[in-house]
Amino acid sequence: MKLSINKNTLESAVILCNAYVEKKDSSTITSHLFFHADGDKLVIRASDYEIGINYKIKKIRVENSGFATANAKSIADVIKSLNNEEVVLETIDNFLFIRQKSTKYKLPMFNHEDFPNFPNTEGKDRFDIDSSDLSRSLKKILPSIDTNNPKYSLNGAFLDIKADRINFVGTDTKRLAIYTLEKANEQEFSFSIPKKAIMEMQKLFYEKIEIFYDKNMLIAKNENFEFFTKLINDKFPDYEKVIPRTFSQELSFSTEDFIDSLKKISVVTEKMKLHFNKDKLIFEGISLDNMEAKTELEIQTGVSEEFNLTIKIKHLIDFLTSIEEEKFSLSVNEPNSAFIVKSQGLSMIIMPMIL
Repeated sequence: MKLSINKNTLESAVILCNAYVEKKDSSTITSHLFFHADGDKLVIRASDYEIGINYKIKKIRVENSGFATANAKSIADVIKSLNNEEVVLETIDNFLFIRQKSTKYKLPMFNHEDFPNFPNTEGKDRFDIDSSDLSRSLKKILPSIDTNNPKYSLNGAFLDIKADRINFVGTDTKRLAIYTLEKANEQEFSFSIPKKAIMEMQKLFYEKIEIFYDKNMLIAKNENFEFFTKLINDKFPDYEKVIPRTFSQELSFSTEDFIDSLKKISVVTEKMKLHFNKDKLIFEGISLDNMEAKTELEIQTGVSEEFNLTIKIKHLIDFLTSIEEEKFSLSVNEPNSAFIVKSQGLSMIIMPMIL
């Protein structure tokens, strides 16, 4: 294999693909990137078996078609060190040489035939959804998805596809986020996408793509890339059962003013008491090291009886920074029960903190 390619073009592709490799064990083939040069294009493949990508770079100068592999971190470090000029990649014996003028690097290769095959779409159903809608919807619930939860289903987003809408659901057991996308669907089904895959999808799903799935796998593809992720094979909790249906208080607030007040308290603590009075809202930080933080919003809340909520500030900030509307609603029954914040299609059920 021998080819010439712009340094910045190669670097951006390698950095993108590095998120998909095995990082803990450098002795495995999946710690390497796989390169295939043919015609006038280069395909870079990366996979840790759970998630993978084929990324295509077109209109480059390929002198000799062929294959190569290189440790993902090593080649990324090498390319970063080069100038913004043309780079030559060439395989000789069992090594990949990277050259730029008088600079030369030599990286050992593994057998490219050992690299895992990319799954195909044969026998899989098509998921008819606009890629930007999918990416935007997943992004809204992403902060609420847990990480490394023993209940594996909580480490991903649950997509509940109904006849007239899609509910995107994520939870870390302290809060439950639901974003509803109004959309007609030919059939009803559901699956769960791992959080790691969602984070990588945010970097890719801004172009027009085709999406396919079965009970184990989701594949997205277009002329520039192919992406796959294994789906979570674990039953997601019945999220609809935990949604309160009636509330004693339903209040409306300015998004911008609320964010501003929360940030003032978050400077010194991550916990706070939110006091609801008839003519004002008091934000009071809870700190264990004698630091104090307090601010107020003068607002006619209309509450019939004063009360307070003890909350983790991050939960509310995550919600408020995920919406675009100027107003949001907060609905509550009693201080120690779950309350809901809503804005258009996004709802978040939050459990108050117990001190």
